Amino acid sequence: MFHVKRFVKTLSSKGFFVFLLLMLAISCITPRHTVEINSFVLMENGKEVLGREKGLTAFIFENDQSKMPFAQFLANKYDLGTSNDVSYWVTVDGHRLKVFLYTNDELEKYFDVSQFMVTNVETKANILTKAKFLAMSVISESNEDCLEENSLYKNITIQYLEGLKDEFNKS
Repeated sequence: MFHVKRFVKTLSSKGFFVFLLLMLAISCITPRHTVEINSFVLMENGKEVLGREKGLTAFIFENDQSKMPFAQFLANKYDLGTSNDVSYWVTVDGHRLKVFLYTNDELEKYFDVSQFMVTNVETKANILTKAKFLAMSVISESNEDCLEENSLYKNITIQYLEGLKDEFNKS
C-alpha cells in the first residue's frame, strides 16, 4: 500500500511567522499627529497678496457641513452678489479691513488640512458642502497682515472673525 507522510507545521512556527509579519507592518506605519481645532487656529504662509513678500496668516476653523456654504453666507450677509472668490471690505472698530475667504482648493494648496481632526461628523444625507475646514485672511488698507503675531489689528480682527464664525454656526 502507498503511504504519504503529511508535513505538519507546528503552532509555534506559525505564530512566530505571524508575529514577525505584524512587527514589520507596525514598524513601517508612522503615527499621524492630528490637531483638534476647538475654536480656531492661526497658520502662517497662506494666500499671497500683491505687495507682500510672504503669505498671509490664516484664521482656520471647522466647518459645519450641514449648513449652507460659508461663501454663500458671506455673499448674503454683505450683499456681494457672488459666492465665487469671496473677498470684501469691512469696517471694524473704525479700521477698514479686507477679508479673503479661501476656496477649498486654496486651503489644501497652502495648508496640510490632513493634520486637522474633524470633530463634527455628519452623515452623507446631511452634508451640503464638502469643505471640512474654512480659512480666512485679513489685510488692512496699508496691506498689513492683520492676523500676524505683531500686528496692531490682531485682537480686533480675531474678535470680528470669531463673531462671524459664531453667527454662521447659529444660522
